[in-house]
Amino acid sequence: MKNIRNFAIIAHVDHGKSTLADRFLELTGTISGKHEAQMLDKNPISRERGITIKLAPVRMTYTMRKSEIRNPKNETNSNSLEIRNSDLEIGDSKFILNLIDTPGHVDFSYEVERTLACVEGVILLVDATQGIQAQTIAHTYKAIEQNLTIIPVVNKIDVLHAKIAQVKQELADFLGVDEAQVYEISAKTGKGVEELLKAVILKVPSPMSSVIARSEILRSNSGQAPQSQEIATLPMVTRNDKAQALIFDSYYDKYRGVIAFVRVFGGEFRAGMKGYLHATGTTFEINEVGNFIPDLDIQDKLDSGSIGYIITNLKDIHLCQVGDSITDSIKTKALPGYKKIQPMVFSSIFPTDPDAYVELLESMEKLTLNDSAITYEPIYSTALGSGLRVGFLGLLHADVVRQRLEREYELSIVLTSPIVKYEERRENGKIVYYEPIAIVDIVTPQDYVGAVMRLAEQSRAVFLHMDNKSHVYLSYEIPMSELMGTFFDRLKTLTSGYASLQWDFKEYRQADADKLTLLLNSEPVEEFSEYAVAEKAYVRASDLTSKLKELIPRQQYEVKIQAKFKGKIIASSRISPFRKDVTQKLYGGDRTRKDKLLKKQKAGKKDLKNIGSVEIPKEVFLKLFQNKN
Repeated sequence: MKNIRNFAIIAHVDHGKSTLADRFLELTGTISGKHEAQMLDKNPISRERGITIKLAPVRMTYTMRKSEIRNPKNETNSNSLEIRNSDLEIGDSKFILNLIDTPGHVDFSYEVERTLACVEGVILLVDATQGIQAQTIAHTYKAIEQNLTIIPVVNKIDVLHAKIAQVKQELADFLGVDEAQVYEISAKTGKGVEELLKAVILKVPSPMSSVIARSEILRSNSGQAPQSQEIATLPMVTRNDKAQALIFDSYYDKYRGVIAFVRVFGGEFRAGMKGYLHATGTTFEINEVGNFIPDLDIQDKLDSGSIGYIITNLKDIHLCQVGDSITDSIKTKALPGYKKIQPMVFSSIFPTDPDAYVELLESMEKLTLNDSAITYEPIYSTALGSGLRVGFLGLLHADVVRQRLEREYELSIVLTSPIVKYEERRENGKIVYYEPIAIVDIVTPQDYVGAVMRLAEQSRAVFLHMDNKSHVYLSYEIPMSELMGTFFDRLKTLTSGYASLQWDFKEYRQADADKLTLLLNSEPVEEFSEYAVAEKAYVRASDLTSKLKELIPRQQYEVKIQAKFKGKIIASSRISPFRKDVTQKLYGGDRTRKDKLLKKQKAGKKDLKNIGSVEIPKEVFLKLFQNKN
């Protein structure tokens, strides 16, 4: 284990994580010749959008000359982790490097958190043209909480308008390190990448040393030996023979079942062993174990400290949860930190062709085989027919699922506007609503602070604190219904695209809220309905009824559009019917003949309204959902 290095790359979206991973793969000879850019991003949507949607592990080997394995004790600002590595690397020069390329988007923060629990060090990558962003800060704090070794790196130094000195200073101030410890690279051209790879070997502790070194850090911070609960969240290798592994990802193979991505923290795993999943209470037989190179490479065993895969042969990916522990028996304790992933936004999906519902259901079942974060249940709409109510991690997750359904399964679908879930609780005989609240961290240039604070105030945000440096760091509590609305788009518009945000769910909090129901001719239409707080219900209701009046085509009869909140109609609109001059054919006679025809026409339209339903073209849903918030 002394020559193993487990590390991850963390960064904001589009700061160059996957490109840097490509250079590492080339330097170590893991891949050779021509290859696709963003080699570890196997999903075509990831490549097109330039973002990592799914984390990817890979095992590399690299040989360093003995003269390069210098003693960090002679360096300034060295830490105990570097010294520990030096003590253990006695003359060996071949190193195993387990890299995990992590997603950068906020929707996948839990995956990043579990990834950090599997490694001893991270490369903190920051774009020299953009500086530190919100996700960078959030992921760094998670790494600091777990006492990981952090190697700060400024990327894209080859770009003409790169602010190298400024961003280096930002990073140094943020981490409290000397500016000389911040590395400069260009992942695109490869400049400085090999030096960075050697720094990973020299600075990131081996799995063998991680327990001792981190305990020493805790001791030095507190002045006394750490308590067991203090180091409970730190990744560490146990010194017994009990097999323990942490699952940080998984996917489904139709021939071999669920394949779990794991970091082994104790004992060893071999094919033929019994495995136990603690979160779901599932026992299975291990079919195969191995490493990622980056494809699956079968091995005889997975030892303590290693990162690899375990083929479970299970047919349900929901039995193999991210963050769960695999052990050799129910008696072996699970590793700490597991929590069940909860969807944060919900949308309804309908096929544009009602006859394609079965195809939609089958496609969603296949999709969830490789994405256990998706939840869904069948629903029926009088306007759109049969569909699915789907839960997502966030707005990006919802958009990616939509794209996959349309591309991979060639479906034409309607995706309703995402809404957050309110909790209904009965208290003292009354229904009380609780809305989800998030902690939001915003990073913005100085020039836009006023505009951002006004936006936050309009969005019912509660100010927490502010840190004023080269960029301003603002922290708020904000209702998720506001956050999942137009907040992010408006933030980008107000700051000319320079601001970024990171959010984490905090709690459900009581609110003066209820369901805002849209009715067409007194019939509720769930697809147009949503939850709203009392202070914004009237404005929202007026906006929706006005938009529907513009979008719904005229019918043969009058269409009344109403919005109901807390049992009262608070906004309404009307679409007048088509008119036909039934008196045109009349000639002569008195007024009673004309009145008789008009009365007959009125009765006929009333009957038509009672037996007919309002025709709502699919385009109405698409246009309304595009601008619903």
